[in-house]
Amino acid sequence: MKKLASLIFGLFLLIALVDGVLDIGLGLAYGLRNRMAEAARNADPYAEMREEALARLDALPQRYVPGTGSIYQPGAVPGLTIGEDGERLHTHVTAPDEATRHVLLLGASQAFGSLNQDDASLAAALERAMPGTVVRNFASPGQRLPGNTMVLEQRIAAGDRIDQVLIVNGTLDLIMYCLPQAYPAPRPRPVLAEIAARLTGGASDRPAAASHDGCTTPEGRAAVLNRLMADMNEVLSAARRHNLPAILAIVPMPYVADAGDGTFADLAQFQRYRRVIDPLNTALRARIADMDGIVDLTQGFGTGRPGMFIDLHGHFTDAGNQALAPLLTGALNRQKPPAPRPD
Repeated sequence: MKKLASLIFGLFLLIALVDGVLDIGLGLAYGLRNRMAEAARNADPYAEMREEALARLDALPQRYVPGTGSIYQPGAVPGLTIGEDGERLHTHVTAPDEATRHVLLLGASQAFGSLNQDDASLAAALERAMPGTVVRNFASPGQRLPGNTMVLEQRIAAGDRIDQVLIVNGTLDLIMYCLPQAYPAPRPRPVLAEIAARLTGGASDRPAAASHDGCTTPEGRAAVLNRLMADMNEVLSAARRHNLPAILAIVPMPYVADAGDGTFADLAQFQRYRRVIDPLNTALRARIADMDGIVDLTQGFGTGRPGMFIDLHGHFTDAGNQALAPLLTGALNRQKPPAPRPD
């Protein structure tokens, strides 16, 4: 009996030792990985710019509007000015009452210019590329296509002058559907707790970790694209109901356009984004080819054009906005005016 007790106690000590060694090893590994990630962030030339820009955004008050999302309230911090109803302001090249064309810009943080100052935003770059045009920026960070539809209806109801509608959005929806914002925080493997759970049958009671890989299957991609196409059609139909010319532009993203400038700290995340989003964009391009009102610019920057993006969420640098503006301007200028509405 004593031998059995000694054997059991010895096994317990062995398991405890293995558990401790694993925990220490995992702790060191996670610590090393965090140090490597920190070193990568320090090597990122845009890290400080992102921190400053996000701090500016955090300093502005917001309000939540059902169906639309969070909208910034009027206010100003250095480099970022919000007017009535959440409009992002900038210095107009042409005075609004002298402009020959008024463009309503909708979208998410790319169009809003979350990481750009007022006069380096996409709206400001568009005005410089289109003399005589005023661009009013009602995009909002995190706003997906259904929210853009709501804002369009609000601006029409408010009686704004709108000659053309430009929606710069769509890829955000794919990211939100298919990819988590960040990987879950790692935690050491509790060997003893796991053994106890298995012995008591408790391990099977725990829910499995959520999977974000549905978009990597043909069925998952089809479901996501069906939803995206419905949202695209909704916002374009809203404009057409009011006889407004509208363009929905699907713009380049870093893991599609191949920024290749070493500014993305997490290479594994970059590769995962690219593995998931590239096939979706390929399938999307086939669906939207020759569709009225949708402009495919996903490969607009080509390859080998470093410095167009600030991060993996596709936020543009000032140079990126300058490169994108002529592409959007060409699409707006080529758009035919709508047919006269019947009396």
